[in-house]
Amino acid sequence: MEQSSKLLVVLTGKTASGKDTVMAKLLSRFPGFERVITTTSRHLRPGEKNGVDYNFISEPDFREKIDKGDFIEYVEYGGNLYGTEKSQITNNLHKNLIWRIDPSRAGQIRKFIKDSFEPNLAEDLLKKVKVIYLTVNDDVVLTRLKKRGLREEEIAKRMSEDAKFWQEFKDSYDFVVENIPGKLDEAVSRVCNLIRK
Repeated sequence: MEQSSKLLVVLTGKTASGKDTVMAKLLSRFPGFERVITTTSRHLRPGEKNGVDYNFISEPDFREKIDKGDFIEYVEYGGNLYGTEKSQITNNLHKNLIWRIDPSRAGQIRKFIKDSFEPNLAEDLLKKVKVIYLTVNDDVVLTRLKKRGLREEEIAKRMSEDAKFWQEFKDSYDFVVENIPGKLDEAVSRVCNLIRK
C-alpha cells in the first residue's frame, strides 16, 4: 500500500478483545507495515524472542532510560515496566507503523507525542495518527479471561479498568471496531478499510 504520508496506526481495545490476533492479521495483509516494539523489564517467556515480541532489558537499564528521557510513555504493570522508546518512531519515520498499546495510553497518545518530540516532528506525526479501539461483548471478555485461568478478582479488576478507561478516553479514539467471536475476518477487514481511508 503506497502512501505519500506514512501512517501511525495505534491499535488498542478492551482486555481480551483480540488486539494481538488482529495486529498479526494486519501485518500479514500490509507487509509494508512495521510494528512498534515495546520495551519491558520483565523476563523473556518461553517462545518469545528479544527484539520481536518485546525489547527485553533489565529494570536498572529501563530506569536509566526513563531518567534519560528515552520513552514516549511507560507504565508499571504487574510489577514490571513497559514503555515505548522514542527511537521506535524516529528510526522508522519512512515506514507505516502499527503501535499496539493499552487503552489508557492510547487515549493520551496525542499528548505523549506533543510532549516527546520537537514541535515540527510532533505536528507531522499527529497528522498520521489513527487510533483504533477494538471492543467485544463483556460476556466474551469474561469467558476468555476465565479460560486464561485468571482469578475472579483479577477479572473484575480488568473489566472495571476497561470501563473506566472507556469513559475517560472514548473521545480520543478515532474509530471503534467490534471484534465479534467467529467473525474475526470481518473485524480485520473493517480495520483494513479504516487504514486505507
